[in-house]
Amino acid sequence: MNLPKKVCTFAEQKSHIMADLKMDIERMIMQARYAMQLEAEASSVKGGEMSDMEREQYQKQIKDLLQAVETLLKSNNAMGERVAQLEKIAEDYEDLKAENAKLKGELAMRKRAQYGKGSEKPKKSSESKSASDGSKDEDEEKYIETGSKNDVPPTDDDQEEEEDMASSGEPQEQKPRDLSKRPDHYKTMSADICVVHDCDLDKLKEMGLEFIRYTRPVDQFDRVSLTRQDRYLYVWVRDKNGNEFPFFIPKSKEDEKRECVFVNESKYDMPCLVPHTSATYSMLSDLGVNRFQYALSSGREMYRMFNEKMRMSKQSILNWLTRGAELLEGGKKYIKRMLLKMGTSIYCDETWVWTKVKVNGVYKYVKRYMWVIVNLTTKVCYYLFGRRKRKVIEEFLGEFKGTLMTDAYNAYAYFSKLDGCTHACCWAHVRRIFWSALKDYNDELAHEFIDLIGILYKVELESILLHRTEEEVLTARKLESIPVLNELDQRALALLAKIKSKKVKASSKLVHALDYMRNNWTELIAYRDIGSVLIDNNCCERAVRPFTNLRKSFGGFSSEKGGEVAAAWLTFIETCKLQKKAAFDFFNDFFKKVTEGRSDYELITQEVLS
Repeated sequence: MNLPKKVCTFAEQKSHIMADLKMDIERMIMQARYAMQLEAEASSVKGGEMSDMEREQYQKQIKDLLQAVETLLKSNNAMGERVAQLEKIAEDYEDLKAENAKLKGELAMRKRAQYGKGSEKPKKSSESKSASDGSKDEDEEKYIETGSKNDVPPTDDDQEEEEDMASSGEPQEQKPRDLSKRPDHYKTMSADICVVHDCDLDKLKEMGLEFIRYTRPVDQFDRVSLTRQDRYLYVWVRDKNGNEFPFFIPKSKEDEKRECVFVNESKYDMPCLVPHTSATYSMLSDLGVNRFQYALSSGREMYRMFNEKMRMSKQSILNWLTRGAELLEGGKKYIKRMLLKMGTSIYCDETWVWTKVKVNGVYKYVKRYMWVIVNLTTKVCYYLFGRRKRKVIEEFLGEFKGTLMTDAYNAYAYFSKLDGCTHACCWAHVRRIFWSALKDYNDELAHEFIDLIGILYKVELESILLHRTEEEVLTARKLESIPVLNELDQRALALLAKIKSKKVKASSKLVHALDYMRNNWTELIAYRDIGSVLIDNNCCERAVRPFTNLRKSFGGFSSEKGGEVAAAWLTFIETCKLQKKAAFDFFNDFFKKVTEGRSDYELITQEVLS
């Protein structure tokens, strides 16, 4: 925006106006003194009486003085108006400068998030959203502006409901399916290799059973992945000149026979299908790992099977994964019990995902959230799909007594008011805002705060490297961290006071960081008194990342059921990571026990994880 040239000469114009005013005042004083001198002289010469000419001249001088005063008043009024205009222009100019600096900072943040290696937040969605669909950063900024915690977090603006059964009338009674015309075999799925296992009719007679007819064949699919090792037996040789060197020459196919033979071939003698699927436990485990750990979409999985000469639809893959998630739900009860073990510390975070739901009879995409909770003591991770309301996390935590480490989202604020519970806030979030103020807004005032927070992290790193106990951790924090925390608090208060009094100019991002730190100070320093709690929430942030990668691969869920399925699979994948186990081995053992007829899923989970 091009600013008026008058802004550049504001001080100059003000000095001119003041000079004119001074000149008018001096002229008025001189004329008044001149008139008084004339009057005094006339009075002394003529005994106090003035002639008509002198009186006329005196009245003329008075008129000149009155005119000078009027001119002075007009000049003064004009000067006041002009000064007000110039001050308004100057204020607008300062506002524009501040807005320009803020926009530059936001642009730098977006560029760094999109292209730079220092991105600390995922790129925001470009979808149009309503006021209540703001990102978590926007919610935090709104929380900072209010200056106080609100126990009731913002709710979704979409007044969505479950499908109204009353509006569709009474449910019609379903007629029994006619199975007489079902074909013996569907051509929807087929594999390149098909092994037919026939029933032994002779043994049926020995068992006293009468053969009637063949039923519809039961198809079972399994995927076998192999890593082949070829060992070449080189030999040392010597040529005619006496030179020795290694050499290899392959045998002919007739002389060497290399056959691929499956190990444990007997496991295919009897079907071992996962209930309600056509997949073996190993194939379903492979599909789950590919989908939720490697973020392989169902479409890519389908084309991969096409390359292996197997024909099946994407929906079949999703159906199988849904059946597997239903079985895993029983195992999640054990994970939840270990997660909410009394006296431990848990770390919680959440992220959004577009989900297709039915709102007032119309399907549309709205935001739903995946809550991620981690317990490093029991080494379990839990994924919870739902809305971003306090009620969701409050009902999940239930009667939990311990420590909860989160960010500043006000849905967690209620936890501080519960008996036997401690709410701690993450220092990584604080440092991230100061770092943005320095890197994106070029505010050097953020340097000292980043350095002080770095000292806090140095203390925590030493505790990890030296394998300190909880008592030793508390001692180190008391000696080294608490003085740094006090210094941070004092410097933040002093700088905010200077910024408020306009003695110091600071970027809006730095003010944001200072307000964020001050408004959550009680929760930020809560970690110093609990030796088992980390300084930040990064362990939970790392657990959120697999889901954000998954979200990038498919964009969103076509139903809320899809979010629940993803939550079930990811719960065990991330738990296996914490326990340093292979997720595929867990699913393979879990579903194998299910195919053997067991239904105590909670006990199976405990056995496999132990």
